[in-house]
Amino acid sequence: MAASCDLLDVDPPELQFPFVLDKQISCPLRLTNRADRTVAFKVKTTSPRKYCVRPNNGVVPPRSSCTVIVTMQAQKVAPPDLQCKDKFLVQSVVVSHGITSQMFVKEGGNVVEEVKLKVAYVMPPEPPSEIAEEHDGLERILVPMQRIVDNGRSTSELSSGSVSLRSAEEVGSPVGRIVKSEDFRIVKSEDFQKAAGSALETKAYAGPAEQSNQLSAIIAKLTEEKNSALEQNRKLRDELVSIWLKSCAFPLAP
Repeated sequence: MAASCDLLDVDPPELQFPFVLDKQISCPLRLTNRADRTVAFKVKTTSPRKYCVRPNNGVVPPRSSCTVIVTMQAQKVAPPDLQCKDKFLVQSVVVSHGITSQMFVKEGGNVVEEVKLKVAYVMPPEPPSEIAEEHDGLERILVPMQRIVDNGRSTSELSSGSVSLRSAEEVGSPVGRIVKSEDFRIVKSEDFQKAAGSALETKAYAGPAEQSNQLSAIIAKLTEEKNSALEQNRKLRDELVSIWLKSCAFPLAP
């Protein structure tokens, strides 16, 4: 909600700066002319050496807006409990020609409206946590695997290392978020199971129970396919050995 007077709406009503040491921080201030006449403005502060205001004065056409940028200079020391007593004052007056310093003086019947603004220091946004990074890493493993399972790919394709997903369309992620996979290559199903199992064992992964169940179902299905493929390979090998032995057999002498 904006702070207002008869001439101007001032937004935001409180200047908030995410406080970071040794870094300049800016906060935009939007001034909206509510009148049908041109309004001149001037921005003042109790700490002029600490803040830079651009522009610190100007005119706003009728029913129009302008933006003022308030920049706090880099600070070397943080105030106790991030408390700030600085204040700003936005003065406004109706004009018909250029701006003069005398028009903002409340003398001789000159009508000057004022809006007072407080300053607040807030905590800066936290960087991405390790939990989020490991969660995203798990998604990069699971999304291509889910695509393969949905398409009915066999374990033999996974073991051969020939499966490559390029520019995959958006697919449903087992961990509950829609993502895209670009040029993701899977080498072996055993590698996937090891990576997924390791990710689940870490403290970083704390998904809902249903998400864990979905992942377990995928791993179980892949394990079943792998065992089936191994059994088929064993039977084929036995048949080849039997055929080779028959081809090498010769009749015994009477």
